[in-house]
Amino acid sequence: MTTNLSAHTPTDTPIPTGGETTAGPITVTILDAATIFEGPETVYRYDLPGTGIVEGWALGQVMDQISKMAGPSWPDVEACVVADSSGTGIAQEATSIICRQLEVTGVHLIDPEPTISPLAAPDPLGPPPHPVPEATDSAPPTTVMEAPAYDEPVTPRWTDRLRGWLGAIDIFHVAIAVVIIAVAGASWWAIGAQASGEGDAAPDASHPQPRAAEPSGDGAAEFAPASPQPGMPGASDSGSEELNPGEKRLDVEGMSVVVPSGFHTKVEDGLVTATGKDPNLRILLAADEMFNVPADALFKEIHAQVDEDPTLRDATDEAGRLTYTEDPGDGSLVEWTTWEDRGHQMSVGCHTRHNSNAVQKAACRMATESLVKK
Repeated sequence: MTTNLSAHTPTDTPIPTGGETTAGPITVTILDAATIFEGPETVYRYDLPGTGIVEGWALGQVMDQISKMAGPSWPDVEACVVADSSGTGIAQEATSIICRQLEVTGVHLIDPEPTISPLAAPDPLGPPPHPVPEATDSAPPTTVMEAPAYDEPVTPRWTDRLRGWLGAIDIFHVAIAVVIIAVAGASWWAIGAQASGEGDAAPDASHPQPRAAEPSGDGAAEFAPASPQPGMPGASDSGSEELNPGEKRLDVEGMSVVVPSGFHTKVEDGLVTATGKDPNLRILLAADEMFNVPADALFKEIHAQVDEDPTLRDATDEAGRLTYTEDPGDGSLVEWTTWEDRGHQMSVGCHTRHNSNAVQKAACRMATESLVKK
């Protein structure tokens, strides 16, 4: 007996549950556009396509249909899940998902019966083939669930989607995710430990100390320091003051300095160059260990170099800081300020393409008054 239900027939077809156990295994054939259930009766579910199983929203309804066909024997039943030979990879993937879900619920999966090859053509001289017996009422009924006549898609419940996602996850994917999280956490910890240790590491004693006020091709000179007096800017800790609007703190090469927002740094041979949006301004920063050389002796050496070098001029020693001007010879100017802080020579060079204006001087003053050795 074949029953064709209309488009408005409910999708959950009741299955007789009169207390009888399933006589045989339940066979589930998955197509791209439908799912066929064969057991006490045959049910065609066009509203449960293979694509819906892969997407997750049809998985719960497929499991419900199998459990209804199993009756009171659920889940102690045998089931065979196969993909239609004419289907695509979607049917194969849906078959794998249903198999995993049935195994989780305790259903015993059996292999599909081998495909019988086509019979050879009958021998005209041989005995006639056995007549095919007519269908009797003993054959299991068949229920066909036709697809709705309208194009409105069936909105999946959130519970069906969740069950579909959980059914598609296996222990291999979980293990991979755990390993990735562990590696990322270890890398993040190592980077943080390295960054925190840079501030406390002592400079390499084998690194040659640059000569004070030695001009380079782009006007970036390396210099010498003077010790700050108590209460002078730069004597305080770099993290003890809060920033004002428009200010930015840079921590680089064991130094901390406050500059206008928008500045960034690059390091070349121990000399830090900070640049912002003004293309005519560069702020040069350096901190070199003094190796117990007295600040007075270092200042005398810098004065001597300024007197001998025609590119250096206007050396002034005031309040523990020494300032002088360098003329690289390309029209630009570098106004240097150097002093001593925690046994290091701190130097700030305000390098401008022409004579510095008020805005450029203000930016350089921020760096000079905030630069400290960490």
